[in-house]
Amino acid sequence: MIKRFFTENLSLKAVSLILAFVIWIMVVNVSKPEISDTKNVQLEVLNQDIFEEDSKTWSVDRSSVNITYNVRSDVRSSISSSDFHAYIKLSDFSITGSVPVYVEVLNGKESIIGDVSPHPSVVRVSIEDVQKKKFDIKKTTVGDPKSGYKAANIMLSPESAYITGPESEIGRISSVGVEIDIANISSNQDGVAKLTYYDANGNTLSGLQGVSANVDEINYSVTVHKEKTINLLSSVTGTPAAGYQYESTTVSPDSVTLAAAPGVIDSMTVFELPEINLNDATESLNITFNLSQYLPAGVELGDDQDPQVNVLVRIEKLPDTGGNPPNGGLAPAPLPAPTEGPSGNNSSQDQKHNGDNETSETSSESSASQNETQNGVSGEKESSGDDDSEQSKETSTSESTSNQS
Repeated sequence: MIKRFFTENLSLKAVSLILAFVIWIMVVNVSKPEISDTKNVQLEVLNQDIFEEDSKTWSVDRSSVNITYNVRSDVRSSISSSDFHAYIKLSDFSITGSVPVYVEVLNGKESIIGDVSPHPSVVRVSIEDVQKKKFDIKKTTVGDPKSGYKAANIMLSPESAYITGPESEIGRISSVGVEIDIANISSNQDGVAKLTYYDANGNTLSGLQGVSANVDEINYSVTVHKEKTINLLSSVTGTPAAGYQYESTTVSPDSVTLAAAPGVIDSMTVFELPEINLNDATESLNITFNLSQYLPAGVELGDDQDPQVNVLVRIEKLPDTGGNPPNGGLAPAPLPAPTEGPSGNNSSQDQKHNGDNETSETSSESSASQNETQNGVSGEKESSGDDDSEQSKETSTSESTSNQS
């Protein structure tokens, strides 16, 4: 049965469908029925400067409204959102904060049937005090310079900005900065960057309502330095305590990466650390230098360079020797040189430099002189003994004569 329905009288059925479509078109064109339609329209705010004298700002809870209207079906497609004007007047503001929405039909008035109504018909307007706050502009770099170079300094102009807006919006702003792209640069660079607002967590803020700045763009200048590995040199001055001596110096690390303008860094071969004083030292010295405190103007440490450098100066105690007194005392004074002998010869130490023969002769002469001196003394003793004997005899004779008398 179903099969026969689709297979029999096909031509008659086709004609019936065509006739029904034509009749529907005729009915639509003749009757032009009314239908309801809606368009979303941007909301305009008039009298925006009405609160400026009171140092207040305003905000509206929505930026658009829906417009509903009736239109005949045959012209429905010709109506667009631009045919309507929706607006509010801040002069209508009341203590409740509600402001009515007005709608004006700009085009197609003859096609629209009945009244045009906005939804919602009122919007809420909030009023806040205006706050003006100064922020120092922070700089953030994006990317890294070309290998062997570093961004030494970034100058901003201006370095601060005044941000104005509702208190609630200004309160959301924790900092203001600019992002500067330094990827693969190898020379100084100038440019312009736009302000970016950040919250307390460092996240970028967007969609701030009623916020403005006294400047929109910040000029920046990037100074680029060239990096180079420089050998470190350490020197000492002074003398250790008696009985001690300087052995060696070890610098760790023995080189450092510095950065400066190409004309400056290219001329540097070594970097000298401050001299280390060894006066009266009795033990090894271990000294740490902070390189950042000794760098000349225009020179800085390379990226990731540790500023701490350790210098080890070894001081050793001299070994004790037989000729030296213990505990580092002074050595005994040398023996005095012999004086001139009777023959007018010099001391044996001086004569030693004239040859072994002269030394031998001098020794012989000195022995002879000493013998003569001893003989002279013996003679004098013997003479003195004879005189004493004669005097004793004379005394005895005198005493004997006296007794006889």
